[in-house]
Amino acid sequence: MGGKIMLVIKELSKKIGNKQILNNINLKIPKGSIYGIIGKNGAGKTTLIRHLVGAYRGDSGYVELEGMRIYENSHAKSRLVYIPDEFFDTFGSNVNDVKQLYQGLYPSFDEDRYYKLMKMFNRDDLQNFNNFSKGMKKQVMFILALSIMPEYLIMDEPFDGLDPNVRKIIWDILIQDVSERQMTIFISSHHLNELDSMCDHIALIDEGKIVFEESLDELKNDYHKLQIVLESGKDMYLLEKELNILSHQMMGRVHTLIVMGEYEKIDEIVSKYNPIINEALSLSLEEIFLYTMKGEYDEFI
Repeated sequence: MGGKIMLVIKELSKKIGNKQILNNINLKIPKGSIYGIIGKNGAGKTTLIRHLVGAYRGDSGYVELEGMRIYENSHAKSRLVYIPDEFFDTFGSNVNDVKQLYQGLYPSFDEDRYYKLMKMFNRDDLQNFNNFSKGMKKQVMFILALSIMPEYLIMDEPFDGLDPNVRKIIWDILIQDVSERQMTIFISSHHLNELDSMCDHIALIDEGKIVFEESLDELKNDYHKLQIVLESGKDMYLLEKELNILSHQMMGRVHTLIVMGEYEKIDEIVSKYNPIINEALSLSLEEIFLYTMKGEYDEFI
C-alpha cells in the first residue's frame, strides 16, 4: 500500500510554554498508506496530530496536503477527518444530533452507509452521546468518520476502550476503504502489535523528535533476532565485537541476540565462527520498539 506523497510535514517545531514539544519534525505520508506513529506519553504524538488536522499552528515549519498549507486552508481541512482520543461535550445531544452536525460540515457524508454501520454495531441514534462509555463513543465516532468517506483519516489512540471483536470489524472496514478508495490513514497508538499487523509505514517520536521513519518492511529488514550456539565463549566474545548488538541474553549455551544491520552481512559474519546453531527468529514491532528505546518501554504503555 501507499503511493505518491500527498501529505507532508516539513521542519515543524512547536513550543508550549517553556517546553519544546515538537523539534524539526519531517514526515512524508504516501497516499493510500496506513501510517503509524508510536512514542511514549509526552513524546509529542497528540501535538503533532493537532498540527496535522490544522488545529495548531507551528512556530516554524508547516503541514501541507497536496501543496495546500492545512492551517490556513479550510478546503484542505475538509478533506481530513479526525478521531481524537478524548471527545467533546455534546451537551445532551443524541447521536442523530451529532450526525446532523457532521452532515452539515461534510457534504460527502453518506447517510446510507451511516445507517448500515449503525445497524452493524447495534447502536441507537436516539441515545444520548454523553451517556455512552468511552468504547461506545469510539464506535459512534468511527461510524460517523467512515460515513464521511474521508480521503484522509487521522486517529489518536483510536482503539482504546474497544473489545477485540469490534477492533477486528473496524480494521476490516478501514482496510477495505484503503484498498478500494485509496484512503490514507495516520494513526497513533500504544497497541504496537496492532500497528505491526496493519501499518505499512511507521515513525517513532521521542522527546519531540523523529527517531526513525521507515516502511515496516524496511524497518524489519534492519533488526534481526538470532539464536546462536558457538563452540567456545571466546568465539562469542569476538563475534560481539563485529556485530551491532542491541540485546544479548544467554540461557545455557544458547545466545539470543537482537542485532541491527543487513541480514546477509550479519549471517556472513556469524558463519565465520562455524556456529553449531544459527537460527533467525521472527521479530515483532514491539520487540524492535523495546530495544530501540533502550529500557524506556514501560513509559509507553
